[in-house]
Amino acid sequence: MGFTQRRSQLKATVKPREEWWSRVFATPAANIILLAVADWRIVTPNRLTVLSLFLAILSAALILRGGYGLLIAAGVILQISYIIDCMDGQLARYRNVASKVGSFLDKWSDFVKFPIVILALSVEAYSSAQTVAPIILGISSVFLICYLPYLKMFVLNDFGIAPWKILSGKDFLQRNLRFFLFEESQLYLMVSIGLFFHSSIGALVALTVTQGGIAIAQTIRVFVLIKKSSK
Repeated sequence: MGFTQRRSQLKATVKPREEWWSRVFATPAANIILLAVADWRIVTPNRLTVLSLFLAILSAALILRGGYGLLIAAGVILQISYIIDCMDGQLARYRNVASKVGSFLDKWSDFVKFPIVILALSVEAYSSAQTVAPIILGISSVFLICYLPYLKMFVLNDFGIAPWKILSGKDFLQRNLRFFLFEESQLYLMVSIGLFFHSSIGALVALTVTQGGIAIAQTIRVFVLIKKSSK
């Protein structure tokens, strides 16, 4: 397939992402890489998913080793892992080979990767600070990251409350204010920034504070909506 035709078909298979960092960085980077490798038979959607998982685990291993150079490398690898995570679904649509197995593998790896990275951050920060604070922050981060999707799932299934659509508009201001919703892509960004500044505990604090704030706001919203519907 020629470059022009491949570019046209890839453009048609881009699935717009609302997450700020994905929209401005990861998805465009993924599309550029796919322009070169989309027709390579050795590159498959499931292999990309596994590669993304492997790179996230490698990033966690480098975090555990510690040291400024290794932490910077871990932050870079984590971003590469996220870019590849944005490639697998688009490649499946491009080749028309989407499958239930691939969808499961993609969602399963997404759920596994980030807690592994948080665990590594907690251990590295604890070894540097020798206090229990990083462990508490790590446990809190994992809890909050798991709590938010659970809240979204059960309030939709049990109470018919749709997900929060705040800042879902398409205008320039609303799209860029989505940065402050601190979704998945921004979580990866915050961790990488913390690693670049040799601050695992800083990354853990940022994760806990942002996800905690969103969890509180979402929970209050659900309570208010349920109370209104029960009148």
